[in-house]
Amino acid sequence: MAGKLLINAFALASFFLLINGEVMIYAQAPAPKQITKDEVFFSIGRRINSVSESPVSAVVAEVDGVIEVTSIVAEPDGKAVVTVKERAPSSAAYTNKSTKLRFAPPPSGNQWTWIEFEENRKFYPVDKLFPYTKDELGKRRQLALTKWQTFVATIGKQGEAAGKALETAKAVTKADLPPLSALMNIKGNLNQAVKDSDKDGLIGVYHELTQLSEQILGLGDTYSDLKANDAYLRLIDDYKANINATNAARKDYVQNVLSYNESLLRLPFCLVAYGLQFTKIEPNISAE
Repeated sequence: MAGKLLINAFALASFFLLINGEVMIYAQAPAPKQITKDEVFFSIGRRINSVSESPVSAVVAEVDGVIEVTSIVAEPDGKAVVTVKERAPSSAAYTNKSTKLRFAPPPSGNQWTWIEFEENRKFYPVDKLFPYTKDELGKRRQLALTKWQTFVATIGKQGEAAGKALETAKAVTKADLPPLSALMNIKGNLNQAVKDSDKDGLIGVYHELTQLSEQILGLGDTYSDLKANDAYLRLIDDYKANINATNAARKDYVQNVLSYNESLLRLPFCLVAYGLQFTKIEPNISAE
């Protein structure tokens, strides 16, 4: 009886074959070690490092900040399917989106390999994610930068429209108008900020120009002759149109920046965005 118990216990880790009356014992291969949550992040980090040389530890920290692992399922062939979910809430209908990643077990050692990602319920090789992300995020980032250039251009046009209105107002009133000298300083600051590609300086110029608008638009209340001058009134209307255009360009710029920044937190881009040097843009100004 004791011998049978011993054989049964041994059979849990082995199986027997009877050949020519001899018992041959074959040890079963141990079950593959399951991937851990930490190894999920390090596997992603190593895969990104292989194409971008971004430090693995930095990538791991960034990815861990944007996604969380919600489940790990072992497949019959030893691979693992890992479900990950966005950490940051979104105003979009697909907030906290989840997706699946597939990892291959290590042939030796403990390092798993990230091999596939899921998009629209279909798995694709990880190699396809890098050009896809570069293309999509590259276009969104470039659009935000283009909107910034448009905003800067409208600031300049607003300044030019203000100058024309003020020069005409000076000719009509024969007075030295305080907003005119202030505008000259602002235009000088604008030219310097553009030359230096100084984003904060350009934002400062925009705020100065905005503050000056009230004085410019109020000149007609101070000088009654201006209200009867058709040339001045046309230039003031043009100036108001430029103010509206600048405001619209500002809002468009900020909205595009926020949209791009949002993409960095969303699957599947957030898996590799940081490793591909896509980082958040600070708009430095509000939409309102």
